[in-house]
Amino acid sequence: MLTQNGAGDINASFVTTETLEQCHQKELMVEGVFTASNIPVIESRCIQSDLRFSEFGHAASSSMIRYFYLVKFDDALVQIKNMPDWSTCMTQAKQGTVSGKSYCSSSVQSLKN
Repeated sequence: MLTQNGAGDINASFVTTETLEQCHQKELMVEGVFTASNIPVIESRCIQSDLRFSEFGHAASSSMIRYFYLVKFDDALVQIKNMPDWSTCMTQAKQGTVSGKSYCSSSVQSLKN
């Protein structure tokens, strides 16, 4: 799920579920929490993936380590690519995709190997 903070930055949250149905239930619940808090949800998808991320947790402070991901959406799939820094991520996101949307996002969640 990609959300946007008051400064306009895109934040990514990743959750693993056992089934697609569980994902959709969790998606509705989390989207409701963000909407009630006036936090815009930019994109949200339930997809099957081998990618695994560390557990979700709210950033306790702005000094927490952030990870950067280039997230590309099109009608059929979602691609998530780990980026070395914000600047590189933004450059790649601006290049966009032919038939979809690209976002540079940050997250407190790391991509597990």
